[in-house]
Amino acid sequence: MHYHLRLILGDGKKIYKVNGGLSWYKKNILVPLLNNQTVLLNYQNIDFIINMSSISRLYLYKTKNRLTERSEKIVDEMFDSDGFIKYNCTKEILEILKIENSTKYSKSLLEKSFSSLEDQVFVIMKFGNEELDSAYEGVIEPCINKFDLLSVRVDKIQDSGKINDQILENIAKSKFIIADLSGERPNCYYETGFAHALGKELILTIKENEKIHFDLNGYRFITWKTEADLRRKLIERIKSIIEK
Repeated sequence: MHYHLRLILGDGKKIYKVNGGLSWYKKNILVPLLNNQTVLLNYQNIDFIINMSSISRLYLYKTKNRLTERSEKIVDEMFDSDGFIKYNCTKEILEILKIENSTKYSKSLLEKSFSSLEDQVFVIMKFGNEELDSAYEGVIEPCINKFDLLSVRVDKIQDSGKINDQILENIAKSKFIIADLSGERPNCYYETGFAHALGKELILTIKENEKIHFDLNGYRFITWKTEADLRRKLIERIKSIIEK
């Protein structure tokens, strides 16, 4: 495979490299970009220093055949053409890079998240609370089942493994996550943050008049007062995710 790069800087200037090796891109472009490093690059036989945080957009493409050297204008037009879009591999390479630079355990979870997901929804919420347990059993679980998906909550798992490992693994392999943050439980916020870091689709819910902590205050929540209210809003949101 041959890999091709287009960088767009904050000032609009574009930098191209065609027929490069993936390992070179990882070492000299992608890793420094993720770490906001300053690197030495060569473009059109000129050495220059660039702070990777100044990059506005980055695109990677891969083709079976080498591209012929062309002018910047022609390369730019080719990369923007409808026929070339299918060669865009930016997301694929980024996911590989995340896995390669993870710890062994995190790597396993990331691989689960990027592989075929199971037909299940993991539910993050405080349990052992009469009102919230009723909302789970009477609303959340039936709403998930309505769409032929399995509802998974950690206290319902019949397994002797470590609870924390079970939670993270189920988050990783679930199609999407429902997180009810009523009760301000720190572990629920932690698990929600983990799901967010994996890029999971999140449905956030909370009881009316409960506090949403500042780090999630800007996100869209389903605020519910009664179980009937939660049922109506939750079905609507799940349906929109399934259709998308």
